[in-house]
Amino acid sequence: MTDTDAMDDERRFTVVLDEVAERSRTVVGRYSAEITRGLIATAPDGFGVGALSARISDSREARLREQVPGLAELKQTAVPARELREAWLHTMTTIPVRGLVHATSLMAPLVREPDPADQVTVTVHGLQSFSDRTERKQRWFDRALKRALARADGIVVPSSAVAEDLALLDDVEGRIRVVPPAPSASLLAASTLPPARELQLPDEFVLATTHPSALGQAERLIETIASSQMPDVRVVVAGPVEWGETRLAGLAVQAGIPAGRLVMLGELGDGDLALAHRRALAHLHVWEQDALGLSLLDAAAMGTVTVHPSTRSLDEIAGDASVAVQGGPHELAAALGGLLEDADARTSLGLHAQDRAQAFTWEGAARQVWQLHAEL
Repeated sequence: MTDTDAMDDERRFTVVLDEVAERSRTVVGRYSAEITRGLIATAPDGFGVGALSARISDSREARLREQVPGLAELKQTAVPARELREAWLHTMTTIPVRGLVHATSLMAPLVREPDPADQVTVTVHGLQSFSDRTERKQRWFDRALKRALARADGIVVPSSAVAEDLALLDDVEGRIRVVPPAPSASLLAASTLPPARELQLPDEFVLATTHPSALGQAERLIETIASSQMPDVRVVVAGPVEWGETRLAGLAVQAGIPAGRLVMLGELGDGDLALAHRRALAHLHVWEQDALGLSLLDAAAMGTVTVHPSTRSLDEIAGDASVAVQGGPHELAAALGGLLEDADARTSLGLHAQDRAQAFTWEGAARQVWQLHAEL
């Protein structure tokens, strides 16, 4: 039986994938894959979950199918992601998207006059993009958000804080659903297995992560480490270390950070990342734009306490199982120093964080998405 035949025998539910299976794993890509796996696992009887993506290479499609097994079908548009974002912004498409549709980001097939049988929900991760904003990206984000608020049948957000922010922009009453994210299911599974390689980790260290297209986050990390309030501890960095011509090592030298303070491991697989989390004294998260909090939940699931900027969304997701800090790099560094000086507090908070993380699962998130579609 072909993918299409399988979908013909079942009711259609299409997930619009965004940034899944890229060589450098992004926050949106990880969210997209995790929620899709949850939707497949919790699909009601008679529903097949298919996926739609922008045009991708054969090798990336193979990675996508490996990361998201169980799809009833996988369709691709005729154009790659950048062109697709612009096309959908102007209600143009090269492939019909009918029935129930859940977009895992603002990249969504929203039309002016939808068929009564069609239903599109859109995910808004926050009012700021995860990537560095060029003028073009900022313009697209603002227009896509405005379009989603005007035309989406339902809107999924990670926290009540984001829901409240959206309510100030448009009338979203009855269309919005708070669906908190969860720790990475693949990270949790990998944490029970031996690491893929022997990581060269210091005896004591703090863990920080970087992300593709987020040079601003890396710059804030360097500012924090270079602060006069920063404790004398090594910082292990997992994630990209280059953004165009800018390198993390170069930023560290310019900031006067002593040689050896940073240990740059590059992008890690789930098993290695889980090991780094478990051995870390703490997790340093400096990204104020992040309203989704995936890395906070990952650290919490491993029993690692996160020090992070106090924002309404991050505070809501973390509960009281983290160290939320008012202020900038100096205040973050000082709070990290205080945490490292109090072993009892770290242990207590780490256990509390682990309990907090267990309250969130991707299957639970997916059931809320299904329920939203049922209620619309």
